Amino acid sequence: MKSKIRLLWMKLHAYFSCFFLPLTLVYIVSGVLYMLDVKGEVKQEYRYDITLNEWPETENEAANIVTPLLAKHDHFALPEDYSKHGGGHNWYGQKQHVGLKLNKETQSAQILIEEYDFWRQMLMIHKGHAGIVFWVLGILFGLSLTFSLISGVVISLQLPQLKKQSMAMLAAGTVTLVVLFI
Repeated sequence: MKSKIRLLWMKLHAYFSCFFLPLTLVYIVSGVLYMLDVKGEVKQEYRYDITLNEWPETENEAANIVTPLLAKHDHFALPEDYSKHGGGHNWYGQKQHVGLKLNKETQSAQILIEEYDFWRQMLMIHKGHAGIVFWVLGILFGLSLTFSLISGVVISLQLPQLKKQSMAMLAAGTVTLVVLFI
């Protein structure tokens, strides 16, 4: 490999590493804490009982019920990620979870708002529930990490003094993955 091309690979490797280091630390810290069963907490919980003429079937119908209440009580805006499970409507975001549930005992509905502490917010970034910007950054981070690893391998295989050891480590990593997978 010519020195100009190798220098270009090294520069790209360095620039991507510098740009994505803060996000890398968020993913590492939140992932390690999650594996250690530190998931953060619900900082504040709010419940609002409401009366409905009929149960909303779609996300838009449910959002039209929940959104004015969020604004009225000065809560964060309705998060982007939606899920319809457990017989209710749920929205997840970095800062909060909002749920619209049917209370079968009283035949009324309840809006539940759970606001997260700092560690839960970091976990929500890690899980991809922090909005489109973090979602796109997460995808770009994955691509950057892949590029950084491949560029590191390409550079190390091009240096004669590192080639033998690099091949051995590449083989060891591959064998380890295959054995653990099987």
